[in-house]
Amino acid sequence: MRHDSGMLRRLRRLVVAAAVLAGCGDGTFIIAFNSGVIVGSPRCAGAGGQFDLRQTGGLEVLVVITSSTTVVVAGSTGSCDDLFSGATVEVSGRQSGDRLVAGTVTLP
Repeated sequence: MRHDSGMLRRLRRLVVAAAVLAGCGDGTFIIAFNSGVIVGSPRCAGAGGQFDLRQTGGLEVLVVITSSTTVVVAGSTGSCDDLFSGATVEVSGRQSGDRLVAGTVTLP
């Protein structure tokens, strides 16, 4: 199995930042990490969009891309328009009800 040390380092920093932020207020701060396959065509509009993600366990979740979401495609900055049906992606963000508001979407 190949490990991307840069990605692991960023993931660790994000987890530490989330833990610090969670301890700084009265609310709950939940960060979600998901990987899976994009189901159907992403629906992109302006600087955002959304797509359905089938996780490795078979569960599907709606991923929302906002203007502050970073889309990474093969190590470069991309956009919702660079995502496609059947693509394997990694998503980190915050859970909001039954959807995941993406902070980062990575297409390796």
